[in-house]
Amino acid sequence: MAPPYALLLLVAAPFVLGRALLDLHLPVAVYPEKPYPESPYPEDPYPEPTSTTPGPTSTPTPDPPELTCDKYGYLIQFAELIRVNLATGTYETVRNGLGDNSAINALGYNPLDNYLYGYQRSTQEIIRIASDGSSSIITTIPNGAAYILGDFDADGYYWVATQTGAAWHKIDLIPGSATYGEVVESGTTPSPGNTIDTISDWVYVPIAGDYLWSLGANTGSGASLIRWGFDTREWEILASYPNVDSVFGALYGINNGTIYASSNSNGRIWAFDTVGSVEPYVASQGPPSSSNDGARCVANLEV
Repeated sequence: MAPPYALLLLVAAPFVLGRALLDLHLPVAVYPEKPYPESPYPEDPYPEPTSTTPGPTSTPTPDPPELTCDKYGYLIQFAELIRVNLATGTYETVRNGLGDNSAINALGYNPLDNYLYGYQRSTQEIIRIASDGSSSIITTIPNGAAYILGDFDADGYYWVATQTGAAWHKIDLIPGSATYGEVVESGTTPSPGNTIDTISDWVYVPIAGDYLWSLGANTGSGASLIRWGFDTREWEILASYPNVDSVFGALYGINNGTIYASSNSNGRIWAFDTVGSVEPYVASQGPPSSSNDGARCVANLEV
């Protein structure tokens, strides 16, 4: 039989041993807030590639060179643009073969953008002409009539008409306009009279009133100074000159009231007064031409 103290030790042993176990400093596992380490891969396994090389950029096309409201007259003969000194008659070709190299007429100078505009009948197109003779298509007039009269008013409207001055169009060529390139008005006008055979060009001279001025070829000989009213839409004959040349295909205005007119038959450049009583006179000898038209910056008072 075991002694009593031995039994006591056996009974107390588990408690002592348990306390000893509790007092041991055993390591405690520490877990991170995220149970897994960060992935070395991005959230998007296939990101968009980046490049340090800039891509190609588009360069806007520059506008063609403008005219400078110079003193010269600009003559179109078929598809050739000619610069004419009205005081001396000397001239030089700016460019040949304008547009599609077919006849251009109804030439006018737009005071708002300093470009020339003309009508190319083969394509029924209004074209814009720069100072170097380069051209671009602006719009189309669909009925295909033979528009040979052409000029601009001060507001940027381009007025064209047929050889008799009967059918006419008003075309908006105001830069930035909502109706740019559109025919905004059309009409017909009776002939100025049975004494006038043909009308070959017209020109706007601001100081001479709200008219487009022209020279009509007389039935007999010479020519008559005539004008077409912006308000009345009618022709009137102001004076007849039997001793001047007859057909003037190119007219150039200057805002002192003078119209310079190039004779088709011999190239003589005549001066006609629209605001005074000066008789017509030959100002210079220019190039003879046909299938022609003329235009000029009317604001330049130098000749």
